Amino acid sequence: MTTLQRIGRLRERRVRLIIYLVLGAVLAVLCLFPRPYMARAKVVPGDNNAASLFSMSGAGSQLQNLASLFGDRSATEVTLQLAKSDAVGREVIARLNLVGPGRPYADERTALVALGKRVDVHSLLGGIIEFETRAYDQDWALAVTKTYVDAMSERMGSYVRVQVSRKRRIVEDRLGSSQERLIQAQAQLEAFRKANRIADPGAQLGEQLTVRAGLEGQLQAKQVELATLRAISGPENPRLKVVAGQVASLQSQIARAATASEGQPSPNVGAITAVTLAYARLYRNYVFAQGVSDVYSRAAEEIAVQEIVSQDRAQLSVIDAPHVDADRYFNTTAVALLALLAALVVFVEVYAPATGLFDPGAGPRRAGHEAGPQAE
Repeated sequence: MTTLQRIGRLRERRVRLIIYLVLGAVLAVLCLFPRPYMARAKVVPGDNNAASLFSMSGAGSQLQNLASLFGDRSATEVTLQLAKSDAVGREVIARLNLVGPGRPYADERTALVALGKRVDVHSLLGGIIEFETRAYDQDWALAVTKTYVDAMSERMGSYVRVQVSRKRRIVEDRLGSSQERLIQAQAQLEAFRKANRIADPGAQLGEQLTVRAGLEGQLQAKQVELATLRAISGPENPRLKVVAGQVASLQSQIARAATASEGQPSPNVGAITAVTLAYARLYRNYVFAQGVSDVYSRAAEEIAVQEIVSQDRAQLSVIDAPHVDADRYFNTTAVALLALLAALVVFVEVYAPATGLFDPGAGPRRAGHEAGPQAE
């Protein structure tokens, strides 16, 4: 290699290094300016005080969870999907007046796409929902985050009220029919007892038969409750497992009652008169109607508490109020391009010459000039 060739290669290398430095300086500036800001807020869906309020009403500890009877899906997942819905996005656009002449966006669809890129809604541990807005204007980012929280709270309230209204219609319909059935069963039992001059069930039927008839009535009531739960709730509802366990327990108790106990034989059905059997059947129907009525009465109390809670517009509990982070953020696109440029410089200037992959200073013309004498 002649001296002129070496000088030329040094000049080319110097030019490349200058290009690298200029590009690196430009990208480094773009990493910092314009400065991006991050506004965020953290909320929790629902009102946990509703369960304690319902437990104070005397409905029992098994129904302290307001959503247990009807199997509401995870509040976190529901809130997350509602926050990402078009309805919430359109509400934010309308409140901030982002669409129209002289506004940032020409139409609603463009504004929705832009908000989808700038706003991120995700869940954290503990059922926390976090809103993040990234923008170059910190006031605008904070305003968008606040509006998202307000719109989401209002949307959540509407959703809860619709669900409570639907459940209330179902429970009121079932409660009315169950009370009519209870009144009818009680009237039939009283009429049969007076017509046949029969004492109360405990004295007439005996202790074992009374217990068995009561257990059968409770079993039928629990089976109705189990069928209702399966019809209006999902398979993941924990209340289903509780009721299924109660049904299995009642079935085992009835099976034990049908067999002889220690030193005491089970009731001999053949020895029981037809009147007593009819009386036992009416008593069992009465216990069943009473159990069904109690189920829907407790459900009605629960729905009443849910309806009171749903009237509150603040359906989101704010853990971390909307604010702008004090941390310094960088433009990710410029950072990625700067990293790519650094990798390119290392590959072209260090790796390729060291491995003999190619020589960045040997241009096509010089390579052809050097290969010419060898070919001759």
